[in-house]
Amino acid sequence: MRSYTPSWSRTQRELFLTCPTAWARSYAKTNHRQKRGNMNHIRPWDLLLRSLKATVIEQLEALRNGTEWTTAVAELSLRGLFRDQLRTLDLSMAHPQFEAMLLVANHRMKLLWRTDVMVQLKRGVHPQWTVLDRMDSEHIEGFDLFASPDLAIKIQAKWHVIRLDMQSAKMNDSQRLEALAMIVWTTHRHGLPALAEQYVVKTIGWRKGAWLLHTFESTEHEVLIAKAMIRHDVKEMKRCAETSNHSIESLPLAQKQDICDKCQFKSTCLNGGTLESLKRKRILSLASSSN
Repeated sequence: MRSYTPSWSRTQRELFLTCPTAWARSYAKTNHRQKRGNMNHIRPWDLLLRSLKATVIEQLEALRNGTEWTTAVAELSLRGLFRDQLRTLDLSMAHPQFEAMLLVANHRMKLLWRTDVMVQLKRGVHPQWTVLDRMDSEHIEGFDLFASPDLAIKIQAKWHVIRLDMQSAKMNDSQRLEALAMIVWTTHRHGLPALAEQYVVKTIGWRKGAWLLHTFESTEHEVLIAKAMIRHDVKEMKRCAETSNHSIESLPLAQKQDICDKCQFKSTCLNGGTLESLKRKRILSLASSSN
C-alpha cells in the first residue's frame, strides 16, 4: 500500500469538508491521480457530465489545431464517450433514458458554444490561447497542486484563465478562493506570467438553466489568501491521514444521511446501518473506553 502523497484539488477539498472519513478512505492511502480512476460509485448523471466536459475539451483542442467540429460530430463524440463510460462500469440504462439524457447534454453543449468566450475563439478574435490539462499538477511547498484552468487566453496585456463547470454552485467567497487557486497554479507554471496582476479569472458554469460567467481581477493579496487556504487544507489533510493510520473510526463523519447514500464507501462504512446509528455506536464506544 502506498503512503499518503500530499496534494490539493477542488474535488479533494469538497470531499474533505463534506466527510473526512470518506476523504481518508479515498486519498490517505494512495495518490490523487490513481484514485481518480476509481469511478464505481459514480452515478450515470455524473458520467454524463464528465462525458460532456471531455467532449468540449476535445472540441477546443481540435479548434486550437485549426479544425472546427460540426454539431453532428460533437453530438456523436458525446454519445460515444457516454456509452463507453457506462460500459466501463458495467452500467445498463433503458434506451429512452439514455437518449433523454443525451438531449439534455447536447442542449447544454450547444448553449455553451454560444457564450461570448467560445464565439470569440471560433471567430479567431484571440490568436494566442491554449487548452490546459486539469490533471496536470504543479509541485508547490511539498505538495501537488491540481488547479489548472481549462483555458488560458491572451487578451490585450493579460491572460484570462477560464474554468468550465458542467454543473456549478452559487458563487461565494469560498468559491472565489477556489477559483483563485488557478492563479496559484499558473504563476508557478513555466511559460506563463509569474505575477498575479497579469491575470483575469473567469468561471463559466451551468446553473439554473443557463451558463453563468463570473469574472474578477486577480490581485496579489487575494492570491496570497487563496494560497493560505490551500496550505491550511493540506495541513489538515495531512493530520487526517496520520490519524487514519491509527484509527479511521476516530475521524469525523458526514453531517447528513444523503451524503452517505451517494458515497462509494457506504456499505463498508455503515455496514448496513445508518449514519445516526454509526454515530451513536461511536459515542458509546468512546464512553466505554473512558471508564
